[in-house]
Amino acid sequence: MAGRRDLIAYNDLKKWIIDPGFCTLCGACEAACPIHSLKIEGETLQYIHDCSEHLEFCPICYDVCPHSEALLLETLSFVTDAPNRRESLGYYRKVLLAQAVDPELRKVSHGGGVVTALLTNSIKQGFVDSVVASRTDEKAPLKLHPSISLVPDDVFSAVDVGYSPSAVAKAFGRAVQEYGKTKIAFVGTPCQVLALRKLESWEHKIVDSLKLVVGFMCLWCFSLKHLFESLEKTHNIKPSQISKIVLEKREYVVYMDSETVRIPINEVRKHILGGCSTCMDYTAELADISVGGAYPLEDWSIVIIRTEVGEEIFDHAVKNGLIQVKSLENEPEVYTHMVDVANFKRKTALEEIEKMKGSGKPVPPITQRMLQPLPKELSLLSSLTVEQIMTKEVMTISPDTTLEELLNIMTKHHHMGYPILDENKQLIGIVTFEDIMKVPPDQRSKTKASEVKPEKLLTAYPDEPALTAYEKMINHRVGRILIVDREDPKKLLGIITKTDIMQTLRWPMKRR
Repeated sequence: MAGRRDLIAYNDLKKWIIDPGFCTLCGACEAACPIHSLKIEGETLQYIHDCSEHLEFCPICYDVCPHSEALLLETLSFVTDAPNRRESLGYYRKVLLAQAVDPELRKVSHGGGVVTALLTNSIKQGFVDSVVASRTDEKAPLKLHPSISLVPDDVFSAVDVGYSPSAVAKAFGRAVQEYGKTKIAFVGTPCQVLALRKLESWEHKIVDSLKLVVGFMCLWCFSLKHLFESLEKTHNIKPSQISKIVLEKREYVVYMDSETVRIPINEVRKHILGGCSTCMDYTAELADISVGGAYPLEDWSIVIIRTEVGEEIFDHAVKNGLIQVKSLENEPEVYTHMVDVANFKRKTALEEIEKMKGSGKPVPPITQRMLQPLPKELSLLSSLTVEQIMTKEVMTISPDTTLEELLNIMTKHHHMGYPILDENKQLIGIVTFEDIMKVPPDQRSKTKASEVKPEKLLTAYPDEPALTAYEKMINHRVGRILIVDREDPKKLLGIITKTDIMQTLRWPMKRR
């Protein structure tokens, strides 16, 4: 029989998360620990006393870690009521562009001050009584530390997004336990948002105080020490000279007092945190509201509203005159950039996972779980037919549709792949977002869909098991499969995406 010490979840946390270097110091484990055995100090998580002396069994520190495999399906219950779901976006109600109406606020904030305006209005109107977010260090603008803002004026300087870890989940615990706050707005990166949703799924007592979750779109966080050393050695940029770093296309733009320097992503990839290297969530898919830069537009943000509470609070700020919005449909470049970065993050994460596995290195448990369905999930897919889960109303295009026209369609409808039907309604191919990205922007208005379609089509039949379609997608590393008539393979009947597969596995998950 296992001894008491062997049953403590911290052992698993240390073995699978901390020792391999996957911890991103969010502080969820410290906030959740009932006997305060864990504490973040500097850039390390300290185990300050043996919890087995007080508890016979406690799984919470491992369960709420954003890099563990626990509670993943449960966390989806907070967003699955949204009417739409798409690759790269997740579940959502609407996607739009927004900025703060106050020009002064736009000057001092990132992305047009949307989050600051939203949270300021929320405190003034009593929707929330505090904001837990990250604040930049006055002496080191890229370094973040968690903050608890209790009044509207303090939000102006508190909300920031950077490229370093921040123990905001720990600060959330402090807001409840030390300040007694009962309606908290939490702002964080995708992994920090996941940690909060895990606390909710665990039904930890502190999340009774959680009112709103705002997620920043995030490519990666860095080890600032190594990043600064690299910038100084390669570009002669001292940390004290840097005012901010912004992601544009696939480059980081380093802003200094008198100049800017553009640095390719691949040059600094080696300095990202271990837990970030395999993360596939760019758009903070579990937040109530996700916000990210709207490159190439200045002073605007892309806003993805996912939940009822997010929609209610955001719409109130708009009606109150603090935020102005405009349609994303007229800005295909903005949408294209967001999806391109999201796809890039997923692609590089998958490549890193394969590299780690090939060299015998461990990968984060969450990654294993996301890429390998459980036996009971595979059993569910094998019990269903393709026809039962496929999307039957498929948006299609003609062979003469240009790639520029197709990008406009994607910006409006958010699907990432469009089958091509000829004048006789016969299936002749499919064009995906990835296919479009291979064509230079100045050539897209002249290039037709029929010119970039793949030579071979991946198809399945409606009477096949859904598991068969899923395995075909995995083996061919594609995100969708076309469903055709067995007797007439040119007749398109539907489409299945990986999002459809996951929706099938998640359908019992409803928000409590």
